[in-house]
Amino acid sequence: MKKQLASNKMLASVFAVAALTSSAAFAATPADVLSFAHWTLQLPTGSAGNPDEKTAAQLVAGYSSAYFLYDNSDGTPAVAFFAPDNGVTTANSLHPRSELREMKSDGVTGANWDPFDAKTHTLSTTVKVTDARHRLVVGQIHIGTVLRGTHAASTKPLMELYYETNGVLTVGVNGSPTASQTETAIGTVAVGTKFSYQIVVTGSTLKVYINGVSKYSKAIPTGFTDYGMYFKAGDYNQTTTYTASTGTKDKIYALTISHV
Repeated sequence: MKKQLASNKMLASVFAVAALTSSAAFAATPADVLSFAHWTLQLPTGSAGNPDEKTAAQLVAGYSSAYFLYDNSDGTPAVAFFAPDNGVTTANSLHPRSELREMKSDGVTGANWDPFDAKTHTLSTTVKVTDARHRLVVGQIHIGTVLRGTHAASTKPLMELYYETNGVLTVGVNGSPTASQTETAIGTVAVGTKFSYQIVVTGSTLKVYINGVSKYSKAIPTGFTDYGMYFKAGDYNQTTTYTASTGTKDKIYALTISHV
């Protein structure tokens, strides 16, 4: 009888270890929700002016952290982004981010498409902002490298889609690679409400759709004519205070890009 009990305890221990191993082996990651073959990730960690980055290969392999993780808390799988107020920033920005950057099909070379070509360039995302203690950028088109001629390099975005603390969505468009932004409010989505957006560049026109409805359409400033572009998406915290470990948060449920 004692031998049987010992045997049963041993089997229970083996099954418990196996269950834990199996659970760890099959734990969901962001890569189980979104395809990251064409993205890299910039994180709010690292050293001043030199934040950590994760490659497309690392994301596809299942990278996860407190700033970028699988989230199924509302019953639908998503990727949660967190940018703390005191996070590390790039040398050219005052704001921390947990944000994806578009890459070419090899996953290694930065995307640099022409906003004035004959193609339609589209970023489509389904997102929910869960903490808007500061305004944050949920999607943007950032300037890349010069495509034609001789021009100075720039770190300006062409446009940014802001989510304000009160849920207002604002499109900010730079007038040129050196100019400031002009902002246009395009609607309101309450904090904690899932919505979709599409940022589209076609026929030298910038368009923004919210839940499938056209909200913004204007010609791209000609100052960007000779520059390439790339999409970004995630959580770019626009905080002006840098001491708190709290920050902005959002979740992405679907994310696609196309250039056709």
